[in-house]
Amino acid sequence: MKKSLSIGLSFLAIVLFMPASLVNAEKFDWYFNVPVDNTDHRSFTVSKDNLFLQMSIEVYEGGPINIFILDNNTFTAWNFGNGEVVSAYLGGTNISEGSKITIEGYLGTADVMRTDFTTIIIDENTTVVNSTVTNLGVREYILVVDNRDGNAGASVDVSILTTVDMPTILTTLSALVFITVIAANRRRRKKSPFEDTKTR
Repeated sequence: MKKSLSIGLSFLAIVLFMPASLVNAEKFDWYFNVPVDNTDHRSFTVSKDNLFLQMSIEVYEGGPINIFILDNNTFTAWNFGNGEVVSAYLGGTNISEGSKITIEGYLGTADVMRTDFTTIIIDENTTVVNSTVTNLGVREYILVVDNRDGNAGASVDVSILTTVDMPTILTTLSALVFITVIAANRRRRKKSPFEDTKTR
């Protein structure tokens, strides 16, 4: 019993101290070929709150480029504002040819809302409309590769790994530790009282 308990707790301890970036939730890989004085973008959807994100960027040729992540509203403002600088979740600037970098950060809380309407007809002169707002817990983000400052067309690989945030990991693993201890205690109670009796 002690052996199985120690093995279980050792495993949990190893997982507990793993970086959040190793707990994979979703992964996205894109290749961009962006002409000079142009931009390109890809959208992606995540479904976790306060999502931790790790973004790897490799510029094979061209650039330097700027790269950043926006939400839908900010992307619309950026797009209609002729690509003027806006507040991004995370990104990097002046990434030159031959560079390979990693950027990490959090996307924030998902807040996409859906409103459902229910119409109730009381009589021919009275109609009541009720609305219900639901937080879908899903948000769409847009990754933008900006080569307007570049000297040549840019070839860029981008890999995004989204992961569950560390508080969620710690909560889950704490629950697993608790379950392991309870299971070990139940096994000990079922143990035969004669198992440890020494024969002479």
